[in-house]
Amino acid sequence: MPPADDQPWSPFPVQDWSTLPADPLGSLAVNPTWPAPQPQRSWWRPLIVFGLVAALVAGAAFFASSAGVAAQVTAAADYLPSDGAVSYERTETSRELESEVGIAVTESARLSGVVGLLGTDGAFASRLLDVSHSERDRMQILRTTTTAINDPTATAQTIRFYRVNTGVELMGQSTPSEGYVYDPAMVVLPAEVRAGNQWSGAGSAGDTFDYHSVLSAEASGDDCLKVEGEVRYLSKGGQLGRVVTMSQTWCQREGLVAESQSFAAIRTSSSRINPPVPSVETTANSPIHWAAPQRWTAKTLSTISINPTFGQEPMVGSPSSAVASVRTESGLVIRPTIGRGDLVATTPKTLTEWTSIWRAHPGGTVMSLSAFGNVIIATTSNREMIAYSDVGVRLWQLTLDDLAPTPPVRISESDAVLVDLGGEMRKFDLGTGAVRWQQNVGSDVNVPPAAGAGVVVVMDRSGTTAAFEEATGERRWRLEMQGNAAAVIGETVVVIQDQTAHALSTASGRHRWVRPIFGTLTDLVSFAGDFVVATKSRSVMLSGDGAVTQRLGSVLTLIPTQDHLVTFGPTEALMFARDGKLITRWNLPALTLALQDRPALATSESVTLFSNDWTFQVWDDVG
Repeated sequence: MPPADDQPWSPFPVQDWSTLPADPLGSLAVNPTWPAPQPQRSWWRPLIVFGLVAALVAGAAFFASSAGVAAQVTAAADYLPSDGAVSYERTETSRELESEVGIAVTESARLSGVVGLLGTDGAFASRLLDVSHSERDRMQILRTTTTAINDPTATAQTIRFYRVNTGVELMGQSTPSEGYVYDPAMVVLPAEVRAGNQWSGAGSAGDTFDYHSVLSAEASGDDCLKVEGEVRYLSKGGQLGRVVTMSQTWCQREGLVAESQSFAAIRTSSSRINPPVPSVETTANSPIHWAAPQRWTAKTLSTISINPTFGQEPMVGSPSSAVASVRTESGLVIRPTIGRGDLVATTPKTLTEWTSIWRAHPGGTVMSLSAFGNVIIATTSNREMIAYSDVGVRLWQLTLDDLAPTPPVRISESDAVLVDLGGEMRKFDLGTGAVRWQQNVGSDVNVPPAAGAGVVVVMDRSGTTAAFEEATGERRWRLEMQGNAAAVIGETVVVIQDQTAHALSTASGRHRWVRPIFGTLTDLVSFAGDFVVATKSRSVMLSGDGAVTQRLGSVLTLIPTQDHLVTFGPTEALMFARDGKLITRWNLPALTLALQDRPALATSESVTLFSNDWTFQVWDDVG
């Protein structure tokens, strides 16, 4: 007898489902020839108001709870950027008569406590933890991450950590060529900073150097301060190692907008510019073909981070299990982290370890993550959709009307459609973010749409399933049906409502067949011309006419490729060929209270199963 929450609906009580006759539709399609759908009266509109109010209350509660111990309201706090703020800079480095000019992008993250300090390479984080001592649990942090654009010599990002509880104090910085950790933190802006202030500081700058700083502030326009002075670095024996002359311009609510440093014959400078036109990135995905997966073996791998100054250590922080990891066409695996998290790009380093190569911070909490070729797209709790290249450069961002808990769906090689929680649907260019058209579906939406055959099928929370033209956004048909998943093959879309699969014509919305399903739905994909419906009880593969072609048992995650389908269940994974033949199976680690699903991902040479830390299991024929 299936679990109570997995039983099919029945108009009368059933004590033992196993005593009922076999499903008469088990191998045959049916066509009830239902009438064409008719527009329905909008009785559900009052629910929108309730839903929006609930979303606003929930959002306010989220931000209040995530703020932790807030920084004090000081003059210096006015000069801090918001979480997720981004700026583009023109950079120049001069060495005697030679000069190099480039472009960089800087993202700001507002973090707190130990979790905030762990948002970097492991070795760098351990140094920051060592010097923060008892203050680290209540520490408010500004972290900036700078990534060079189109510069093949920039092998690492420049990362700075500031303590911002009162003033703005530089705790540590890591660049492609050097790194410092300051104890005590070097004061960049005193708490009550104003034009005419002068201040100094001294302490350790790491294992090799001590520092002594003398800085002052002057007005620079109405809302900015220019901080100038010098920082002397002395060896632990007292010998002068370097004198850095620095100038920084901080503007209210914008943060650091211009900077220059010089020592000996080297001078570096950066100043803000308008965002450059996004570079053309590959947005197409090549089909995944596995040669002989039946010979694959399992191995457990870990993830490390390598800092150019501080060295190599295991990854710190926690990856998110609530948002799926994705793969780029170039072979990177992008994993989100929890909370006000980052996107961390990883790649193989050795036969037993992967390494992180960049991290990005879209701001807020990552709600969905997807990859289209080498363009990575995240939606966030800041009501934004943000795109990155596969080298960690922010390409573009788009402000949304509401949260977008589901990722966009591709409708062509260059375009995709996103539907936010408020029902606003946008067709946009994957490379530039340019909106092609915008349409409201009439109700809030919290399940992913499906695309194919020239339509986008949207299932809203008012109990309506509707198809919209991909080219224009105009509605083609509308049906009263509370769908919670959909997939398109050819001219047929299958929509799951309650515990029934409804096959509809993409042209008219007319029913072609219906089929009961058993169990709590976990996934729905198309594979080799079949619809694969995964549930926690009895998963099935359905042909285009509704016949059952394969019974799969309990399945939590489906991974389809061009020629193979991998089903991940509670205890084992099964791999099927296009003809439905089972070609191999693997035992899986036991589920835990902390991890009740199977977050898996296909790559060009393997299939990967992630855990809720930085270890993961891979099946391939490498090594």
